[in-house]
Amino acid sequence: MLPDLIQMPSPGPKTSRLANLLVAAVAVVLTLAALELVYRHLLFGPYAFLAPLRDPLLYADGDCSDAYWLLRVRFGAAPGPRNDPLLGHVKPDIAPGVYTHRQAAHLNGRRPVLLYGDSFAGCATGPADCFEGLCNADPRFARDHYLINYGVGSYGLDQIYLLYRESVGHYDHPIVIFSFLDGDLDRCVLSLREGQKPYFALKDGRLELKGLPIDMDSQAYFRRRPPDLTSYVLRLAAFRLFRGHLDANAPFSPTRQAKQELTRALLTEVAADLERRGLRHVFFVFEGLHRPWQRPLNWRLSFLQTWFQASGQPHIWARQALEEAVPQADYRWPEYVVSPRDHHPNRRANEIFTARLLAWLWEGRTD
Repeated sequence: MLPDLIQMPSPGPKTSRLANLLVAAVAVVLTLAALELVYRHLLFGPYAFLAPLRDPLLYADGDCSDAYWLLRVRFGAAPGPRNDPLLGHVKPDIAPGVYTHRQAAHLNGRRPVLLYGDSFAGCATGPADCFEGLCNADPRFARDHYLINYGVGSYGLDQIYLLYRESVGHYDHPIVIFSFLDGDLDRCVLSLREGQKPYFALKDGRLELKGLPIDMDSQAYFRRRPPDLTSYVLRLAAFRLFRGHLDANAPFSPTRQAKQELTRALLTEVAADLERRGLRHVFFVFEGLHRPWQRPLNWRLSFLQTWFQASGQPHIWARQALEEAVPQADYRWPEYVVSPRDHHPNRRANEIFTARLLAWLWEGRTD
């Protein structure tokens, strides 16, 4: 006779715990997904009370992440115009795609001195207070030389190299000052900042140019490039709680190592090209004017110091020029910048740097 009821085995304690954990995990995932959707709706919506959270630094690192610059535009910043098919942008003095300089018309048989760099070379002052004005107003310099300023704001080391490469051949035996800000090393790993930019990758130890063609419509470019962030909620929490551990410039960070490798390759290529052309040259390294006398040096300056020692390339440190020109007790860095909101060197600082460059030109003095 068959039993009236077939008894099924009841789940044991271990099976129950696994089921409960699975249910809890699903609930957490669904809750986080819902929270993420609501947060995104509020963050990118017309809700003024969330304005303090519309800061790209809360979600990404501008020294290593395209997402920071994409968010910057998403949060209301205007994208930078693009006017050059290779470099992204050039200043009005430079012809896009050709890279001749309008000031070359004033050479009048004098030897060109070409200054390359970013906005610290191009200056946030007027031309009279910048390197071209200060050098070309010096009677001894202006007799036989003429400085042409190829410094372009927001350039990374990669763009400075490309502009040098494309323009130096326009001049007959120029003298080259290849300058850069220590922060320009960070820009090498980015494919955009205010707008799309070229960048390099290393393949089998060789530099390979990426990021082309440049889209001349910056608005359209940013519309097509949403920030590649999986979760804004988790990013906000991580950058609030663990920012120091997420720093791309921390020792042993793969991003920091990539910056070093690209910098080494770019500077080595610049130095090799200058040597091949037989051009007199010097590297000039800028940094924030609040940092002279600060020790230890940041990783960028330490890395560059090692590269210069190994390569034997002539170089000048802006830091050292300031330390030699001004007693430490008398140095007040706000007196050497354009304004409290604009920390670019003013005329007073540029005069010190110009004097140091002229000392190299006349006496061959380097650091």
